[in-house]
Amino acid sequence: MRNFPFSVLGLFLLASCASLSPEQCRNADWRQIGYADGANGAPGSRIQEHASACAKIDAKPDMEAYLSGRMEGLVSYCQPENGFDVGRRGAPDNAGDCPPHVRAAFLQNYRQGREISALEGQIASLRSNMESERREMRRREDRIEDIRKELRRPNVSAERRGSLLGEMERLIDRKQDTGGRQVALQREMDIVQQRLAVRLREMGR
Repeated sequence: MRNFPFSVLGLFLLASCASLSPEQCRNADWRQIGYADGANGAPGSRIQEHASACAKIDAKPDMEAYLSGRMEGLVSYCQPENGFDVGRRGAPDNAGDCPPHVRAAFLQNYRQGREISALEGQIASLRSNMESERREMRRREDRIEDIRKELRRPNVSAERRGSLLGEMERLIDRKQDTGGRQVALQREMDIVQQRLAVRLREMGR
């Protein structure tokens, strides 16, 4: 494969642009642009965006050079290991244009990546829920402590004392409910984490 004279970062910045600037259109190396789009897994419609941008200065893409570069870029994009990474990021596979000899392996690894992404997303959601429950637990504990401090004051009226005791009882009940939910969430997260570890091991990762 031909080595193109610009950085990997440059490749992905170029491929991620919605269009090209007038200066880029004037100095375009369409083989490089095609390679960048292919290596980033951009759809075939990306050339239409480039053509639309360059039409503003009456410049036209070199389709032969672009398509040749894009095919080389797709060979790089469609490697199995990249398929796993793309799937794990939750990005679209864009595998329709992959060369036939690498498409099946790319998609297989992509699906594995998506499976891992789903498990990791489930863990992240459970962790977020657990943190919310911990914040709620702390809020209730702080309020219970405030009530206890107020109850220790000598000038608290009987009516106010009764109101505070009732509120504290409700808070204690809810605190226990929150604690139960935390235990259940932790148990569920342990199960998902174990499932993730097993699947990664089965995939050899």
